[in-house]
Amino acid sequence: MRYLARPPIAQDRLELRDDATVRYRFKRAWKDGSTAVDLHPFDLLARLCALIPPPRFNMVRYHGVLSAHAKLRPEVVPEPPEPEPDPLEVQPSLPLCVEPEELPRRKPWAWLLKHVFDKDVSVCPRCQGPTTWLEVATEPDAIDRALVEHGLALPHARPPPLPPLSPDAQLSLPL
Repeated sequence: MRYLARPPIAQDRLELRDDATVRYRFKRAWKDGSTAVDLHPFDLLARLCALIPPPRFNMVRYHGVLSAHAKLRPEVVPEPPEPEPDPLEVQPSLPLCVEPEELPRRKPWAWLLKHVFDKDVSVCPRCQGPTTWLEVATEPDAIDRALVEHGLALPHARPPPLPPLSPDAQLSLPL
């Protein structure tokens, strides 16, 4: 915490002089023998502002063998561990509209549903066994037929129709 609370310069080495300049004394003498620098207050502020990084600027810099393009970097930086395979990453036996080779980065539908709704659809809710594909239906009539055949819906069961829109294509509000 002490490091974060420190000012950018040591204030005990900073002094305001009578001629309206600011003298900053160095911690140690430089090679040329200089022990302090006299600056106009605006020059000091300009030098302090130069220390502030721009927004979204990476503050950590690596030099030498830790830099990104160093030839010896692979010898000193360990390889990241291999990620464990996700059990939901298994491709379904029946592809959905496209072949897996066409979209190599596509997530399977079961993974997406678990990720979004926190429901594991690859496990049967009744017996806790793996689910199996019954049929792929994309058209409304085919969906109705498949649900009726597998006992998941009543024949010709449809939601109530939507009320017609007003002629101006605007919703009518009951006021």
